[in-house]
Amino acid sequence: MKRARALSIIVMLHLGMGLTLSASLQQSPQESVSLSSHLVLLNLTVTDARSAYVGGLRQEDFSIFEDGVPQTIAFFGSEETPFAAAILIDVSGSMQQMIRIACAAARNFAQKMRGDDVFAVYVFADRVARVQDFGTYPELDEIVWHIQPEGYTALYDGVYQAVQDLRQRPERRRAILVLSDGADTRSRHSLTEAMKVAAEASVTIYTVNLMDPRYARRAEALQAMGALRAMAEKTGGRYIADPGGTRMYEAFDEIVEELRHQYTIGYYPTPEKTDGKWHKISVKVSRPGVRVRTRPGYRAPKRR
Repeated sequence: MKRARALSIIVMLHLGMGLTLSASLQQSPQESVSLSSHLVLLNLTVTDARSAYVGGLRQEDFSIFEDGVPQTIAFFGSEETPFAAAILIDVSGSMQQMIRIACAAARNFAQKMRGDDVFAVYVFADRVARVQDFGTYPELDEIVWHIQPEGYTALYDGVYQAVQDLRQRPERRRAILVLSDGADTRSRHSLTEAMKVAAEASVTIYTVNLMDPRYARRAEALQAMGALRAMAEKTGGRYIADPGGTRMYEAFDEIVEELRHQYTIGYYPTPEKTDGKWHKISVKVSRPGVRVRTRPGYRAPKRR
């Protein structure tokens, strides 16, 4: 039964049929969170000189600047704030050697989440499929383990779809974890479009590059590395290159720990920006000797 279901997923991925195996996300008005499109949300990772996470900070410890102008903090979430994560697993033909390791690492991530955190699982080849809805689970759905890699790579479409689903979630801390060899060969959406919606939804992206340089053409490897690195750096996440076997488990452990120790801050830009231009963001912390990582800025909506 599991293998038959896995085969049906592969067929739909390659025939272009949209697929969501579980029920569509439905939220009552009480559960949904209505955010103004002008609220800028930032997920912040704060570390000390030893790269240890700095906890116990309060709202008054942070200062936000947009294009050098101080901003007033309108929302503050401490380390205990729950997060929603979308795990994207590349199941294209080039992942034959890495798919089982990728699934095992994703399972390790799921097992280390807290009770209030939720995750969903997506697979992508020619098309994108959500194979496990958002929720708290001890394991990945068995169906993931039976999918055989085949086809091309719609990486940007996978990110785009996950962002669209995450923006409907009530959690204000949102993340995407991408396990892929990175070379997009089939998406309808561009990298720029995927990054645009990720910024609008305040999604942090963590990317694990599974490209094996021994089997990749140099141009393809560089394209993969550039795309995955850009996704992480432009959203305040992390890019992890060639993690190998046990290193991949360690990388996912590190990502879980980072998500647990982040702060989430929101502000309404003053003056309000509707120019469609890029605006630089910087964050300072009153505690000496600490470093802050977050997305470097955002593109303002354009008034029509």
